[in-house]
Amino acid sequence: MPKISVIIPCYNVERYIDRCLASIISQTVGIENLQVILVDDASTDHTWEHLMVWEQRYSQNIILIHQEVNRRQGAARNIGLCYASADWIAFVDADDWLEPDYFEQLYNCAMTYVCDIVACGWERDFSDALTYFDGEVREIGENLYIMPDIDDVRKEVIATKFIVSVWGMIIQKSLLVDFDIVFPEGLFYEDLYWPPLIRIYSGGIYILGKKLYHYFVNDHSTVMARNQDYHVDWLTAWMLLWEEYGKRGLLERYRDELEYDSMGNAVGFMHLLVLRYDKPSFSLFQLARQILREQVPDYRNNPYTKRFTGIRRAFLEKFYEEAFSQKDFQGLVEYGKSQCMIE
Repeated sequence: MPKISVIIPCYNVERYIDRCLASIISQTVGIENLQVILVDDASTDHTWEHLMVWEQRYSQNIILIHQEVNRRQGAARNIGLCYASADWIAFVDADDWLEPDYFEQLYNCAMTYVCDIVACGWERDFSDALTYFDGEVREIGENLYIMPDIDDVRKEVIATKFIVSVWGMIIQKSLLVDFDIVFPEGLFYEDLYWPPLIRIYSGGIYILGKKLYHYFVNDHSTVMARNQDYHVDWLTAWMLLWEEYGKRGLLERYRDELEYDSMGNAVGFMHLLVLRYDKPSFSLFQLARQILREQVPDYRNNPYTKRFTGIRRAFLEKFYEEAFSQKDFQGLVEYGKSQCMIE
């Protein structure tokens, strides 16, 4: 029985998947303790051939799933969850890689502490090779153990952005199953949807003060591409998440915290417009403005608004200006670019 099921969506990653899998196969926890689920999302390059080579080498530990139609990462991760047999789940992006003791460190913490999530630090990595951190770089601070069994603590957990993506952690499968937490399918930016829900429902979180995950800065990735229509999926994922809050009755209990998250999504979308479009759309800004003002009618009364500073605060305030013209918008875009918001 594996200890951890590792789910990796794969789409046209022939250049990177071997590095990713090499870092997983060599984990100090032992490949025999891992179930690696590789979901090929209808790749059009030689990704599938690469995956078959690895499956032939490690047939006892690797499962291959091939989709005939591309359904985006959300569907690939949901499919992977259906095949997962371990009590703990890990999501890894196919162009990223792990420190050799990534799973050993996270799993040992999971066994020591009562928690649903164990997360670690990460670093943006531009390397084309399989490289690792040195000792000093890995150490980033104290460990943090949170048991949000008191409502005030849970509210702070919801409003704290220490879990912002699906990778860089292991998570109890039972948390996802018991609370029916899945990914939206058929769209990009599905990872806007997932982290807030696991922060809400988690019974315990352990943050390991070490960098163990390499986040590859891939200029060819979908999120880095310029002038693409699919960036509008950010708005769809944001609206779907807000609808989910309502269906689950969460807005009555955590209104301030979920408004804060919504404000963050609005600011993030403005960030996206500035960085990913040569000519950002005033119409899309107006649409985002309408969504935010419907969800958060008065941002000034929210106790978390003070956390927005600098350019993020400037963006937030512009969403609420009554008379905001296209000329004003162009000025805001230029100001944003001048702040060197480099990802």
